[in-house]
Amino acid sequence: MQDNLNYSWKQTTADLYKAVKIYTFAAIAATIFGFIGSIGNAASALASLAEGNLSGGGFGFWDALEILATVALVYGYWLFIKSLDIFKGQVNPADAPRIGSIRTATILSIVGAIVACIPLLGFVGGILNLIAWILLLIAYSNLKNSMTLPEGARRGMSKLFTAMILGIIGWVVGLIPLVGGVIETILEIVAFFIVLSGWKCVSESEEPAAKA
Repeated sequence: MQDNLNYSWKQTTADLYKAVKIYTFAAIAATIFGFIGSIGNAASALASLAEGNLSGGGFGFWDALEILATVALVYGYWLFIKSLDIFKGQVNPADAPRIGSIRTATILSIVGAIVACIPLLGFVGGILNLIAWILLLIAYSNLKNSMTLPEGARRGMSKLFTAMILGIIGWVVGLIPLVGGVIETILEIVAFFIVLSGWKCVSESEEPAAKA
């Protein structure tokens, strides 16, 4: 709690918005760099085989960029979780548990993504992600109707709730053959920009006058 005194509302919410931008764009960059790198490595491997060299392509430029993007991704999530800890102490006590739920859901999502990469444990990652989604839905639903959060913050939480709903709709529609995947992708892109807009609203909100 003492550390919270060293941060203003504006600084904390700005850090939250910055963290979201860092980890979302870093995730996109890591995916793109990894894809380009895999194509380059495959081409190098084929060229090496054609020349009778079995050493392969080795560590390349795109591999280095993917690692840098991954480091930025980790930093973004660290900053987000750290800022949520501080933010939890700055909001009204009635809203603090919901901010805590966002933090918990974020950690569960990270753990779920890691566990999903382990053979035979993919279903565990799916369960953790489902729990995280439920926690976020409940948290955003309550925070958008908060009686103590500033108007801008409530507006931001409302947008985040909308993005969650779009994500669910996209997942369901994605099960439809042929067109489902396209519609799901479009909804995910829309939700992506809504999430950024939502946290921007939070970052631009005014600090509450007092906590009851």
